[in-house]
Amino acid sequence: MKQLRGSDVTIFCVGLGKTWTNYLETHGYRGSNLNYLQAENQLRTFAAETGGYAWFPQFDGEIPDIFRSVAAFLRHQYSLSYSPSNGAKDGKFHKLKVELVAPDGGPLTVVDQKARSRNSRFMRAKAIRRPKAASAISSVGN
Repeated sequence: MKQLRGSDVTIFCVGLGKTWTNYLETHGYRGSNLNYLQAENQLRTFAAETGGYAWFPQFDGEIPDIFRSVAAFLRHQYSLSYSPSNGAKDGKFHKLKVELVAPDGGPLTVVDQKARSRNSRFMRAKAIRRPKAASAISSVGN
């Protein structure tokens, strides 16, 4: 998990096992869903640790909307830059809080697709890592 957090990758997970477990349950299967629940939890963890999302559709018809959501997320990405005040390059993870502020200085209010107002005060990534200082520079051609 540490290596996953250290990567600059956002993971979007689409778990397709819910359709199968629904089928089994409707046909009298009374076995354990523990493996499915463990896998679902792991996918949620991968997504959360990298700032992505996880979906678990119950019907095939939900999948196009999921892919539209991923496409929208990728179209609306942004980049933040961080420089520690003490200049330390220790490679450790540090919490980062981002607040979106309206021009009047108050919290930014966003209206969603259903015309509901949402206060936007969030940051998807749980932590940011300071880069490590380069320990050696390799030369080309040696």
